[in-house]
Amino acid sequence: MTSHNSMERRSFLKGALASGALVAGSALAGCAPSDKKEGGAGNAGDATDSGTQTAESSQREWSFEIPPEPIAEDAIVETVEADVIVVGAGTSGLMTAVSAAEEGLDVIVVSASTKPVARGGSNNAVYCKAMEREGFERLTPFMFQKEIFYAGNQVDEAKWYKHYNNSETAMNWVIDLMENAGYRVKVEKGTPGSPTSLYYETCSVGWDYGEGMEPDPDIPSGTGMMQPLLVRELARRLTEDLNGRIDFQNKGEQLVREADNTGRVTAIICSRTDGSYAKYVGRRAIVLATGDFSANRDMMYRFAPNYAPYIDDAVYDSEPNYDAGFQYGGLYKGDGQRMGLWVGAGWQKIFPNCVMGGFWSPGPHNLYSNFLGLLVNVKGERFMNEDCLWPCASMNNFGQPNKTSFALWGQDYASQVPLSGSWNNDSMFQGDDATRVATIIESWDADVKTGAIAKGDTMESVIEQLGLPPETIDTVNRYNELCLAGEDTDFYKDPSCLLPFGDGPYYGQSNGGLIGFLTVLGGLATDPQMRVCDKEDNPIPGLYNVGTMVGDMYATNYSFMVEGANYGANCITFGYLTGKHIAENE
Repeated sequence: MTSHNSMERRSFLKGALASGALVAGSALAGCAPSDKKEGGAGNAGDATDSGTQTAESSQREWSFEIPPEPIAEDAIVETVEADVIVVGAGTSGLMTAVSAAEEGLDVIVVSASTKPVARGGSNNAVYCKAMEREGFERLTPFMFQKEIFYAGNQVDEAKWYKHYNNSETAMNWVIDLMENAGYRVKVEKGTPGSPTSLYYETCSVGWDYGEGMEPDPDIPSGTGMMQPLLVRELARRLTEDLNGRIDFQNKGEQLVREADNTGRVTAIICSRTDGSYAKYVGRRAIVLATGDFSANRDMMYRFAPNYAPYIDDAVYDSEPNYDAGFQYGGLYKGDGQRMGLWVGAGWQKIFPNCVMGGFWSPGPHNLYSNFLGLLVNVKGERFMNEDCLWPCASMNNFGQPNKTSFALWGQDYASQVPLSGSWNNDSMFQGDDATRVATIIESWDADVKTGAIAKGDTMESVIEQLGLPPETIDTVNRYNELCLAGEDTDFYKDPSCLLPFGDGPYYGQSNGGLIGFLTVLGGLATDPQMRVCDKEDNPIPGLYNVGTMVGDMYATNYSFMVEGANYGANCITFGYLTGKHIAENE
């Protein structure tokens, strides 16, 4: 999970809403996998020429499922052996590598990148020493049960409770690592609310520079953006303290499975920048930690068709940047997922795959809270109970005409909602109430100057500027009546969130039909020990995966209610446990 740098986050969204820099949903609605197929028009299982998937085509193999010809042995210029080969130098891969190396195993990490890679930086733990010293309560099982329920009870609960029962040990291990290296460890508080409320967002753990450290200009600074500090320290620990090795610019191309693809996975063949190949043999295990498949057109249309049209063609048609940090709009080509499929791995049971990010919910809000005032669609009609987290609200936005929604509010909103500024501006937490309110209004007016927010002395003026129908004023008046009455008999919003419009000036903002897509989660069938399984749920000997690609962990959309769950569970807890498991069992 991620939480952006305050000023960068504000300026990014302002510019995006003003100029259309994010992906506009309506502009790409006609995109289909048949336009530019990964494997060519003749491959079975790709979308039909009409851009639709038929019952027949859905049962055939897609191009990415068909194994390529094996790389010839005489093309391999080097063979390297170790106890464990980890593929990918992100958080999950390096966690696994360091954990295994601490158990005395010989570990080599191979990575297509040129350096350790991470983005964002919020990490979940049920409890840890950082939470204890800052006075945070242990997270309750209810908070995780709520997440499981939100996912329609489709997820693998054994994995969630494995994280719940082991995250404190894993996180304390990481905290010791970071603090011993001189970094600061801090707790990131989620959005306000009662721990028993429906959309309560938990806290998470993050990293920062320690006293006397010089900030790296290549790493975005601020809350929730400092994961590169962790992967750098994990890489240093592996290579300098534990005699491990990282071979960068080695891209995994094919796994080697013995006995005609029915036995043990024993190696991975990697391509190098000079066009040669190297074979990395894992005496005990091969661990895939290669990230997502969001930049693969056919995989997205097969496994996440609801969001596939909203990835730009330029992302689908270009080579991925394996060094990419935080970015919107798609990342990787599903290298690890495809290699797993080619040696008989099954796919996760959840369909479609869960995405992180969605259609923006407009209006002033902080962190991952939603705008708590009045939201309307292009018809000027209210369409939801606004009291939720914005990733959840984005699902409502997805269903609106043109996937577009509008926030309407008055100047009084700055004093009505404790965290009502423009994203995560830390200055809004400083000073007395009057200072804080003035700072919030100043941030809105700054956004007005960029064109990201409309402002007027009357609500009718704001409605006109936004291009909404004049009848929208009737929706505003109706909402104001409900607020003044203290009871929402239309959508039954919590009375504490019924905030009447006072005197002007008034403000409004459209989400522009813009999507903030971060990643797609899941992939290969995976058991709670992180072993990759075949279509009958039998573990494939010698093959593991961790991180974003772990199957059946998330469904519906990534809600952010358990803040930092992807990094905290899939990467830190599961990476830590997988290294130990391999040492004990392989």
